[in-house]
Amino acid sequence: MKRALSFFLFLFVSVIAMAQTTPLQVQLDSQGKPYLVHSIGPKENFYSIGRIYNISPRVFAPYNGLELTSPLSIGQQIRIPLNEVNFWQTGTRKENETVVPVYHTAKAGETVTKLSQLFGTDNASIQSWNNLSGNAVNAGSKVIVGFLKVDKTLSPLAAQGMNVRSEPTVVKQQPKPEVKPEEPKKQDVVVKKEEPKQEPKVEAPKPEPKKEEPKVVADPVSYAGNGYFKDEFNRQTNNGRRTDSNNGPGSVFKSTSGWSDGKYYVLMDNIEKGTIVMVKNPSNGKAVYAKVLGSVEETSPGSGLMFRLSNAAAAQLGISAEKFNAELVWGK
Repeated sequence: MKRALSFFLFLFVSVIAMAQTTPLQVQLDSQGKPYLVHSIGPKENFYSIGRIYNISPRVFAPYNGLELTSPLSIGQQIRIPLNEVNFWQTGTRKENETVVPVYHTAKAGETVTKLSQLFGTDNASIQSWNNLSGNAVNAGSKVIVGFLKVDKTLSPLAAQGMNVRSEPTVVKQQPKPEVKPEEPKKQDVVVKKEEPKQEPKVEAPKPEPKKEEPKVVADPVSYAGNGYFKDEFNRQTNNGRRTDSNNGPGSVFKSTSGWSDGKYYVLMDNIEKGTIVMVKNPSNGKAVYAKVLGSVEETSPGSGLMFRLSNAAAAQLGISAEKFNAELVWGK
């Protein structure tokens, strides 16, 4: 029995490892839109699949004619659409994101020009990604036509993003300007050395603000109660004219974000990732604007909680208890 169990575990781990290192093969649907095919593995659900491919379940479930309540079975194949959120070909990326190459198997007669037209990019990009110098492409060869953009901390595919050919290009361009700023930095240091000599103004004022520093610490955390995502909330809700709301119990999770930049985050079930939610403390009227990172069920299954709020946001609301009630408002 133990041998059988050990063999099963070994087989399961091997399948997972292969799934995470297999090159991503892109296909085109009937409308010419690119997508990937994912085979359901053990214990996977809509949300875990969404984290792998950086896409909301509310997007890829209906794309497959499914609902979020539809059962998933091991080995079942579903299509993962590549869109403006998770398909990267050019432009900037966030610090926590990396890109994984997406391949197309070239057919007879296809050229660099043909592939650039099919996948909405330019000849120079495809040539650069694949080390090609001309327009010819060998039939049967795997050609990079773009990249899957994923979160380094959430997607197991992120490990494949470290050897992406487009990333070194970005890196090579960055160090060049970085060498130039090094000289002004040395000049800045000289200026800083001169500044302390002109500190007569700080002689008396400094002791007073030092005593008031504990009060000032709270100011940068909250941005006067607005937070970094307030403007995005106004856009999503049409300045508060299109909203849904609810209230209920929540708890706090630890995060390094928000203490100095006002970027607050929240976990909520059945709310699309990226939605901005206004969280209000009914006891004192304070509110913060937090971005939805995922669902409560993923991190605290069966907890009965409506939401989980980052600790920096809870501090801004004046909340010290581990569990509390709050009012939640978001765009329809």
